[in-house]
Amino acid sequence: MVEDPTMMLRAGLDAQQNGNVRQAERLYRQVLESDSGNRHALNLLGALCTNTERSEEAVGYITRALAINDADPQAHANIGLAYKDLGMAYKAADHLAESVRLDPSKPVVFNNFGNVLRLLDQPGKAIRAYDRALRLDGRFAECWSNLAAALNESGQHEAGLRAAARALELSPDLAQAHNHIGDICLQRARYDDAVASYRKAASLSPGSTVALINLAKAYRDRDEPEKALKALHRAFEIEPGNPEAYHVKGVLLEQMGDREGAAEQFKSAIRVAPEMAISHYYLAQMKGRRSSDKEFEALNSMWDREGMTPNNRMYLAFAIARIHEQRGNFDEAYKFLAAANRSKAAVKPYDDADSARYIDAIVEATKKSVERFGGSVGHRDTRPVFVVGMPRSGTSLTEQILASHSEVAGAGELSFAFDTVRRVRTITGNKFPGDMEKLSADQFRELGAYYMSRHFDEYLSSRYVVDKSPLNFQYVGPLALMLPGARFVHCLRHPAANCFAIHRIPFDLRQTYAHSLEALGKYYTRYWNLMQQWHELFPGRILDVRYEDTVIDIESQVRRMLDFLQLPFEAQVLNFHETKRLVKTPSASQVREPIYKDALALWKNYSQHLGPLMENLRVPMHA
Repeated sequence: MVEDPTMMLRAGLDAQQNGNVRQAERLYRQVLESDSGNRHALNLLGALCTNTERSEEAVGYITRALAINDADPQAHANIGLAYKDLGMAYKAADHLAESVRLDPSKPVVFNNFGNVLRLLDQPGKAIRAYDRALRLDGRFAECWSNLAAALNESGQHEAGLRAAARALELSPDLAQAHNHIGDICLQRARYDDAVASYRKAASLSPGSTVALINLAKAYRDRDEPEKALKALHRAFEIEPGNPEAYHVKGVLLEQMGDREGAAEQFKSAIRVAPEMAISHYYLAQMKGRRSSDKEFEALNSMWDREGMTPNNRMYLAFAIARIHEQRGNFDEAYKFLAAANRSKAAVKPYDDADSARYIDAIVEATKKSVERFGGSVGHRDTRPVFVVGMPRSGTSLTEQILASHSEVAGAGELSFAFDTVRRVRTITGNKFPGDMEKLSADQFRELGAYYMSRHFDEYLSSRYVVDKSPLNFQYVGPLALMLPGARFVHCLRHPAANCFAIHRIPFDLRQTYAHSLEALGKYYTRYWNLMQQWHELFPGRILDVRYEDTVIDIESQVRRMLDFLQLPFEAQVLNFHETKRLVKTPSASQVREPIYKDALALWKNYSQHLGPLMENLRVPMHA
């Protein structure tokens, strides 16, 4: 007697749901032996293969099922997950989109669709997918947690925290929600909170490496490299060949000054996960290292593959560009730089009118406050020193030099100033800089005190603490009012050299000006004009330091900076590259070396490609 296929499929599904995967697979295959075109068996077997890490098999079975009935929403959902696991995010998104079109009643499929959209650097669309899922099932804790991650990626940190909190209301032991809270706290430089969240996530999911790797990042950013290394050691104990752990350890070692060790970690990540483009990029960009022909061939081979995520392809393009540059192939290098930046600009283009409105509003509010109070308002503390300027203008070098002085602590690149000015909203009810000019003297003092409270006590024990966040140039006015004892070291370099230096490294989506030469020219012009206004409003509180002058005569510039801070000269400051501290910046390799001059004229090798930049730079072309 031939068994009923439907009954066998139901029995297989029951077995699979009860954890008896072998029995389920045996039953599905038995149905296919008698009916090789049974689409239900093909789909169920494909889903089983996906769940047992056999995604290529899964695609084969479900493709056969869809050839029989391409209007099956569950088959599209299942093959979408298989393609996601294979790293083919575009195909995954296409099938998941078709699944929700055919059947918009499945919250799990909308949630999975959102996860794939995040892989494609589309957090806005992911948020909409998660919203659809939550309208269908408002108690879907994992989806609330995923929504928190997407909101964080789109810069909506407070909304992200609320979504994660909702996930934990529904499922208090949901490790991924604690992990996402840690991500948001880390993004906002709330390091203690980030560590606590990651440790909670790790305790709830002891067999997972995700929270431990993130914990290492938090310890790294909290200037506790030994604790970071211990967290990574625990991750390797759980999963000895984890490529993400190798990569994070590589970044940490490079920041600690161990370039050889860092290179070995990046190579290990690539050996385990050859498609890990970010490790290829970090290896290619290391100062003093020339990529091998074998490494170059591997990258070129990867470039020809289809289906890479935008982020992976972007890092790959920057890596290939860097190797072409090492070999003096500047025209070829530029082709890949252009491709890398186009992918970012397409996701979030620069809005010059928006930048103008924001900057003009800050200046206007600052001018009105200066008219009311002059410079004598705010929290009186002489310790803060802000190193500001455009990114890649020498801010890391300047901080490293200053931090080499016995009376100076280098706090690194912080979000404290950004967080402080945003607190204006909690006082006025309007988004910064709205109504800043209405703040009282006491409120300015409160904001200045809040900024200082964010620093670690160990830094505050020094005479000066350096906050090296380049884009704080936007907030010089408000910060000068909140902290009347603060001083500002403004780093600048040749405008074309500065803009091109930005364009040749991978900035994130928030730095929209970085991904287009035209945008860079416009934004740099706005920055330049803004700094002239800050000089007029706060004379004597801002010291301009030209990168080129520091490279040519470091001692003269060091003495200028120390005189500005009323500090005695110390010879070890000239040996800044020997200072033992974490350098959390893309310039980590460079500031571990004595001053080098090879970057001064690098941009000239690309001059024939820089027309859109030069046409939009409306500033003095100082040497």
